[in-house]
Amino acid sequence: MKAAVLWAPRTPVEVVDVELAPPKEREVLVRIAACGVCHTDLHVVDGNLPEPLPAVLGHEAAGVVVATGPGVERLQEGDHVVLALVPSCGRCEPCRRGRRNFCELGARMSSTGTLADGTSRLSLNGAELHHFNSVSSFAEYAVVPESAAVAIRKDVPLDRAALVSCAVITGCGAVFNTAGVEEGARVAVWGCGGVGLSAIQGARIAGAETIVAVDTRPEKLALALRLGATHAAQPVEAVDKVRDVTDGGADYTFEAIGDETAIREVWAAVRPGGTAVVLGLMPKGTSLTIDPWGFIEEKRLLGCFLGSARIDVDIPRLVDLHASGDLDLEGLVSKRLPLADLRDAFDRLRSGEGARQLVVFD
Repeated sequence: MKAAVLWAPRTPVEVVDVELAPPKEREVLVRIAACGVCHTDLHVVDGNLPEPLPAVLGHEAAGVVVATGPGVERLQEGDHVVLALVPSCGRCEPCRRGRRNFCELGARMSSTGTLADGTSRLSLNGAELHHFNSVSSFAEYAVVPESAAVAIRKDVPLDRAALVSCAVITGCGAVFNTAGVEEGARVAVWGCGGVGLSAIQGARIAGAETIVAVDTRPEKLALALRLGATHAAQPVEAVDKVRDVTDGGADYTFEAIGDETAIREVWAAVRPGGTAVVLGLMPKGTSLTIDPWGFIEEKRLLGCFLGSARIDVDIPRLVDLHASGDLDLEGLVSKRLPLADLRDAFDRLRSGEGARQLVVFD
């Protein structure tokens, strides 16, 4: 099958023919329909996020189950599924506490680039390739843990559903789960890519009264206004603009860039007693400096991983919201492309062009 392999950091991905072994215990084989081009993949390509290499990248995907391994209970051939990068064992302490995002087995699989048995299903000419976040969906097919695949309704196009896997569940989940935005709240979002635009839509769905979108690119601000923002601002004016339209500060601010300056701005723009949530991923090992006086004002600074989601509940809910017309997934798509054009897609992502790009398979 064709797949995009990263051989080493700061080198281009290469689309080559690789071998994929059949699914083992509690694994499923999925024919990939579409995979979003995410900043997390770009962080690995650019060397800002260390991962076991060589690896087949890709993690924001949806497809159809075409085979199941022994012990699979929830899924069957023909199911439409959204893949998520949080497989879980169901037995460790985080899983028992309902925080499957932090499953100990899932963390080991991610850090070693293997599946549950400590081996890979991917290879090239007999040499092992690593899995990326247990998914590796920049490929025509993927073998994934059953726990990382969530069945969805079949009347929603799979290319749109793929976005729910990462960008949408992160942005909307940050609003619904991490922050708990309530009706009438005042919200501001820094960064209008796929994640930030999803947070804006989540705030709209939650009933926020004021939603300020912040970005450097006018076309992204225009899209944010179409998807639910009530105001738009460039970063240079953002803190003052947010304070002005929210009568002193937003109740909730969200940073969806992974930039230290932006994090300081969301911290400054949230009111005393309010909540600032960081969704963006700064390069691993870097440091963050913020004004500690905000803690005296009882501001809260929260991290967020994949929208604090329970994927088996939140993914079908978000797909249902799209089917009902409340959540616009098509509006997030800035470009569809074949796998062969993935290098160009990463270049566009680096430049900040567009919202979400989708690699679409036949």
